[in-house]
Amino acid sequence: MRVDLFLGSDIGLWTISEVDPSAVGVVFTEDDEISARASDRGLGVAQHPSGAQRALSVHYPRILSDELLARYEGAWNLHPGFLPWGRGHFPLVWAIANSEPAGATLHEMTTQLDGGPIVDQTEVVVGPDDTGGSLHSRIREVERDLFRIWWPRIAAGEQIAARPQPPGGSYHDRAAFERLMAIDPDALAPEDLDRIGRALTFPGKPGLTPEARSAPDSMSKES
Repeated sequence: MRVDLFLGSDIGLWTISEVDPSAVGVVFTEDDEISARASDRGLGVAQHPSGAQRALSVHYPRILSDELLARYEGAWNLHPGFLPWGRGHFPLVWAIANSEPAGATLHEMTTQLDGGPIVDQTEVVVGPDDTGGSLHSRIREVERDLFRIWWPRIAAGEQIAARPQPPGGSYHDRAAFERLMAIDPDALAPEDLDRIGRALTFPGKPGLTPEARSAPDSMSKES
């Protein structure tokens, strides 16, 4: 059984090296490095589905349409949040900034952003000294673990069971993230300044400083 891959970010690039090319239909990506790596492995990079029966998205920066999803008998997304917490953009930042659960989830894709039934997930405990950078590294590891467990089963055509997401959770769009980035540090209580500053601290982008007033490079297509 063949699987079309929808890829973005650094973990999308990592994915290319983990798959058997014979199991892949085509790769969809907006990332030049992913496109080049896919071509090096003999994978087609396309704008249209290949006729593959299944699809897997790993940090692809767009929502797949109803029409596109209907082409597949099954489609899944690997998301860097512990759903139903952390729907939307930059979930690990909000895990620290708002003291929300963190982790990674494999779920069925629907046109509701990060709203499909859950196949599997792993929670990552947020420590009192965690920064966006340190939490990002640990979430990447559990995402890779989930991929290694489920990719062979998806590619083999196994029946993949899923459960509805529980009620509640959280959703944050890109505009909310931009407001967080633009917050005035002087207007924050000390405990909020510490928490939000750590959430926005990544290598080369330290917290609520002028140098940090843009999305960290490693998170530029996070979803």
